[in-house]
Amino acid sequence: MTRVLSLLVSICLFAGCAAGRSSLVPLEETPYPLQEKPKTDEIRHVPTGLPLSIEGMMEILSGARLVCIGETHDNLHAHRVQLIVIRELSRRFPGKVAIGMEMFREPQQEALDRWTRGELTEIEFLKASKWYDNWASDFGYYRDILTFARENRIDIVALNPSRELQDAVSRSGLDNVSEDLKANLPEMGPPDPWQRAAMKGIFGGHLPTEGMFDSFLRVQSLWEESMASRIVEYLRSPRGSGKKMVTLSGGWHVKYGFGIPKKVIRRMPMSYAILLSDEIEIPEEKRDQLMEVDLPRIPLLPADVIWYVPYEDLEGTRMRLGVRIADHGGRVIVEGVEEGSPAEKAGIPKGCEIVSFDDRPVEDTTDLFYRIGEKREGDVAIVVYRLDGVESKATVTFFRMERTKAHR
Repeated sequence: MTRVLSLLVSICLFAGCAAGRSSLVPLEETPYPLQEKPKTDEIRHVPTGLPLSIEGMMEILSGARLVCIGETHDNLHAHRVQLIVIRELSRRFPGKVAIGMEMFREPQQEALDRWTRGELTEIEFLKASKWYDNWASDFGYYRDILTFARENRIDIVALNPSRELQDAVSRSGLDNVSEDLKANLPEMGPPDPWQRAAMKGIFGGHLPTEGMFDSFLRVQSLWEESMASRIVEYLRSPRGSGKKMVTLSGGWHVKYGFGIPKKVIRRMPMSYAILLSDEIEIPEEKRDQLMEVDLPRIPLLPADVIWYVPYEDLEGTRMRLGVRIADHGGRVIVEGVEEGSPAEKAGIPKGCEIVSFDDRPVEDTTDLFYRIGEKREGDVAIVVYRLDGVESKATVTFFRMERTKAHR
């Protein structure tokens, strides 16, 4: 019996992704279990159990054309590991490295290309890529990676399918997708029995019906087949010729190799390596979210390399307004106000439309999320809102408050 964070399960059920936390696999299931708790930034070669330096790890990863890094989405140190690998590969193979990201959908590829060409500001990029619509994590986790890619003109490839295709497959299955969407379906291979067993062990006991689990697994398969298809399409293209690709995704999309790696190899045999960043421990404030799951023993190596990292998120550093908002045809509406929040104390009412924030117009949710993200504790913002046709002004003072899933 293994314990995992229930929060991750809820994220994955709604987003269709595999859990990002690599510590879902007990350490004793590696062939050379550690005899004591790993130290911060300890790196281990899983097939031999031997410790590695960063340079030694890079020697191993450099031999692969595809480097799959499984992340914990909300851990800053997981993204630090990713940036180190991308930077070191770029140093060794200048102009011959690309990045594939689960966090972006195929329709947003043009926005990614414009970003790496330096044509968009950060907020313009967030809008064009529909970041806040497609991905639940704070952009701050990925900013340094995307900035490095931009500064070094490294191609970033959007790996996930469109929202419309994902929703259709989740709702109706692969065989009942409409004709206009069917053309975008990737080639779907047979299900992997070990992958199904692992996902069943994690999610099966926490879903009310078998049908809901099957729907989840269909979407996960669609994601991974789409990601594999996009990877191969790029590497076979003139832009990708002779390049290596580093993929960034949730841990369960690459762990054991039965996700993205296997689906890539089915299309285009190539050398690959799997790197997992694994948290040394779960923070005390997250422990109330732990739940029990039954994981089968899987006769496969979980990774080639495991890098042990501390856990640190952005929840304690980001300010929140304390509202639940939605975009209604270009109008940003407050659907809820959190008790005791900066918004409530400033008198911002439920049901109002946010018109401007610090004299800058709020045309969509990105405008509001981004401006709030610039604030620090003690900062003040002037919010103009409209209710029943009347515009009013509120002065908001930001302070630290615990984050809930429903409010910003």
